[in-house]
Amino acid sequence: MLKVDWLSSSVAAGSVLPPRNRYMILSNEGDRRHTRIGKSIHTENCKYIFEKVGIMLHGKHNFCTKFAKICKHGGGQVCKTLQSLVQSLDTESISVGVLIAEDESRVSRHLRVCASERKIPLMPASWIIDSLLLGKLLPVIEDKHSSPLT
Repeated sequence: MLKVDWLSSSVAAGSVLPPRNRYMILSNEGDRRHTRIGKSIHTENCKYIFEKVGIMLHGKHNFCTKFAKICKHGGGQVCKTLQSLVQSLDTESISVGVLIAEDESRVSRHLRVCASERKIPLMPASWIIDSLLLGKLLPVIEDKHSSPLT
């Protein structure tokens, strides 16, 4: 089991860092026959977590850069604008679109309304981290501010 810092440090380095003792919480010796760090156990089920997911990141440059790397490594498509996210949904190059915000309170009302009109949920950055920790894509939650009459 690894510390969360391992993911951040690996993203900052641009490659997967060896865990060694610096990032280890629990030793991997007991599960060595089942798990190898950096290798997939079941090659026939080699599906990326964010496959067919389009993600628009909203926040400071540093946040967007780090999370763009994480999403791309997870098989996701990162869109710089809401328009490109919508176009990707329309052309069906992605099946799900998500707006990820560093700070949900800083997302403009206009962006919220435009995303809501296209039924693109606004999710916190923890959605990406939690999906990675569980090893599967978590369900998206509809925006709690959207009107049920739309």
